[in-house]
Amino acid sequence: MGMDQGMTEAIQRGFNLAGDFMNLVDEAGSSRSFAAAAAEEKAKMLEIDARGNALDARQRANEDARLVRSDAEELRARQNADWGQSGLAMSGSKKLVRETGRIKDHQTEEDVLFKGRMESEETINQGRHKANLLRIGNKAAPVRSSLSLGSGIYGPRR
Repeated sequence: MGMDQGMTEAIQRGFNLAGDFMNLVDEAGSSRSFAAAAAEEKAKMLEIDARGNALDARQRANEDARLVRSDAEELRARQNADWGQSGLAMSGSKKLVRETGRIKDHQTEEDVLFKGRMESEETINQGRHKANLLRIGNKAAPVRSSLSLGSGIYGPRR
């Protein structure tokens, strides 16, 4: 009976050891999932921050374009007033030069707006990239478009 009891204790210790091992594996998995969840939240904050910075960039670009437009309109108005005071009729090449200046001013305004949109998009892309790097580094899934998921969105892959 002493031998049976020793064997039973050894088997019980083996089961306890296996149980302890499984508990450690579960804790590691849950801490990993906790780290992934924390990384996901941090990544979402990075993306929100990037969107806010992008919105700021667009607003700055709109304000800069408004200033460019108002400065150009003011300059054109002054030039038109000076021309009007001269008593000469505006026609021919002089008129074309004025129209060309107006078109150039409009293009300058559009360039300022375009640069603002590009800065905004770049800010969003950088924020998304940083967020995805954080997700990947912490074993969380990066955010992908539905196109990159392929047929996986229709059911489990086999």
